[in-house]
Amino acid sequence: MSEHRQSRTARPHAVPVQKFGIEAEVQRLKQEPGWRDTSRNAITLAKEPGLRVVLTVLRQGTRLHEHHAGGPLTLQVISGRLALHAAGRPLALGAGEVAVLEAAVDHDLEAIEEAAFLLTIAPAA
Repeated sequence: MSEHRQSRTARPHAVPVQKFGIEAEVQRLKQEPGWRDTSRNAITLAKEPGLRVVLTVLRQGTRLHEHHAGGPLTLQVISGRLALHAAGRPLALGAGEVAVLEAAVDHDLEAIEEAAFLLTIAPAA
């Protein structure tokens, strides 16, 4: 998400179980140049043929313009507040709340305050 990427420790591939400390991962993202130099940073925690899990941090006021995913998704707010616009509906989301979108639903997102969220996508096969 940033032109100022630094080398990250490689994630294990093809392991049956993975565990992540979300707060530790958020803090790690906020220590990277991508966060210091831009308005957002993200890391893919898991990428499997039928599942992708991405942790993202956004600075207040950052907007992800309208787009859609190739499969259904969940967006779980870890901290902060987000304004999601999906399928013509505005949704205010705060820490501990989850939105579920069907595949190919156009949506955009804005950080009302600094926020971290976990995006889980089940890409179409």
